[in-house]
Amino acid sequence: MPKMDHATPCRRFLHPGEMLWEAREYQMYPDLPFLPAHLRAPRKRSAPRAKGLLGALSTVLDKATQPSGGAAAPSRPAGGRLLDNGLVNHRLTRAAGTIAESLNEAQENIEDALDDATERMMYGKPMEGSWTSMAGRFLVQVTNAGGSPRHQALTDRRLFVLTDQATGWREREPELEVAAQVQLSNIAELRPRPRTTFPRGRFDLVFVDGSWLALCCAFQEDMQAMVTAFHGR
Repeated sequence: MPKMDHATPCRRFLHPGEMLWEAREYQMYPDLPFLPAHLRAPRKRSAPRAKGLLGALSTVLDKATQPSGGAAAPSRPAGGRLLDNGLVNHRLTRAAGTIAESLNEAQENIEDALDDATERMMYGKPMEGSWTSMAGRFLVQVTNAGGSPRHQALTDRRLFVLTDQATGWREREPELEVAAQVQLSNIAELRPRPRTTFPRGRFDLVFVDGSWLALCCAFQEDMQAMVTAFHGR
């Protein structure tokens, strides 16, 4: 199977006089932190189309919840056993409900903690630094760019990643754009992490402020090529 060409699409984004050192496949590393709501950019969406779809869906739901003939649905008898205020408000009933709710919440917390521990064992820590750090700002840019991860490139000036905006079920020509970039002067190290975590193509982009972010290639040899190109400059 022929190896995919990552250099050609990356060359389209070089600045005048800029030299490409290495280009490989770019993948978002698993288990990266989710962006807080206030840092997320609004999704690019066609407003009229979305409004039309939501309006049609709302109409269908309204009709489905109306009884035949448009008449209001009869309410249940006020004296029904399930609606008996004395039973609902009884202190023993309220206490039992509180206990059941607490048990369910405790079980969910335990399950979440186990999931987090499993992910840490598989992937390791994916990021160091706050959202205002260099690593945090890089992740914000990549996430808000959207699209599908495609290529990453290292040049004599910077490291940048490209995402494909031609998403959806219909096959289209790639619509590549620079999702995020960092100047070489702001990179302290590309640190390989092949043996401690999965997948093996992980390396850490370490910034001069001490923060870092896990990046990923499809294969360990691709990761090693990126690291070698940086340290051999």
